[in-house]
Amino acid sequence: MKAKNDTTNLTSRDLQAMERRGQLLNSAKELFALQGYHATTTRQITKHIGMADGLIYHYFPEGKKQILDMILNEFLEERYLLVESEIAALKETMPINELLISLGNIFFTYIAKDKNVLMILLKEKSVFSEEYTKSFNQHVNLLMEQTKKLIQVYVDRREIRSFDTFMMVNQFWSAIYSYIVQDVFFDNHNMYHSNRDSYLKQIVDYTLLTWKI
Repeated sequence: MKAKNDTTNLTSRDLQAMERRGQLLNSAKELFALQGYHATTTRQITKHIGMADGLIYHYFPEGKKQILDMILNEFLEERYLLVESEIAALKETMPINELLISLGNIFFTYIAKDKNVLMILLKEKSVFSEEYTKSFNQHVNLLMEQTKKLIQVYVDRREIRSFDTFMMVNQFWSAIYSYIVQDVFFDNHNMYHSNRDSYLKQIVDYTLLTWKI
């Protein structure tokens, strides 16, 4: 099967079409995040990158809703699948502090990378389809289950305390999510006043204090 990003055997016209679609998606992503989905017009999306107004419908016949759906689906189906794959590759033989650092870094690498998409996710829930919301929840639940299974290994080996595994994992992931949300909305003015590496080490140290036997 051909990989999604494989451009082998594509004509110059195909490559140009891919580039223009990408430009339109990035323009829409930026404007949706900045001023909101409803406040953004298709004309603004094309004007933002100096493209002719009607050209957007050549690539996206259904207009900006199709663009929004593509932005969100790519984020969910690419980024979260990468997260799930990276977590599945982690070894339970590493020390628990290294495991938590690795988990945090995976999430920062793949989920926190695109602030514009995160801003859209936080601001535009009202326009999400029920199918998308269900799919998103499934990915989040899978992430929780993967992490719970990893943590349970350390509990069974009596390296950390045994209590509600869901709450243990929820405590950790909530701290990561909190930093990302602060970073999206407030950038360098967020409440943590530390970079990601420093914060991640702090939250891992604190988490292990609460899990210590």
